[in-house]
Amino acid sequence: MKIIGVLSAVVIVTMITGCASTPPEVELSRFSFEYGGKKYDIQCTTPRSQEGYNLLMQREGNNILIKAIDKEQDGFLDEVKVGDISLENAQKIYREGITAATKQEVVKTRTFAREYRASDVLNKYILRSYILAIGEYYNRFSVLKKQGNENEIVLIDLNADGKLDKIEKGVGNLEQYQSLYQKVLEKGLDEQKVAKAEGMYQVIQ
Repeated sequence: MKIIGVLSAVVIVTMITGCASTPPEVELSRFSFEYGGKKYDIQCTTPRSQEGYNLLMQREGNNILIKAIDKEQDGFLDEVKVGDISLENAQKIYREGITAATKQEVVKTRTFAREYRASDVLNKYILRSYILAIGEYYNRFSVLKKQGNENEIVLIDLNADGKLDKIEKGVGNLEQYQSLYQKVLEKGLDEQKVAKAEGMYQVIQ
């Protein structure tokens, strides 16, 4: 997974520039762009110990006309917080902003670190833990079949409590994948790549 943030010419992020010996608790950056004759900002907040988030914003003076959030910094907006705009239209604006930032070479990407991989005779497994600054702590469990074209099934454990809650991608039976999920969690615990605390499972960085 790629985490998308932006580095503006005004706000200096010390983790990028290397100006400090240790990263700050929170990194802030902002990128401004125009779309349809209107000015928008993408504001990035990246805490030291959590996954950051991006805000797409349109302002008029001190008033916020539009505010939408990308909770995982994955390039996809999750929710419109302020404004009379659909999530689909906000996403079009957001993608335009990311494209503009990429052309100006101010996009920061990093590979998601909390990831554990395992496999058996039939499948490959990827377990990722998400600790969001805004939103819930959850796990994403991917199953890639070795036979055929490696069709991917993606499932979500919303509370990271070891119980799968929904299928995000693909089709299948939750109970069937729950058994596989439990085996991967146990394998990760045995290998000390996964930890369990307060009833929640988390991939160790």
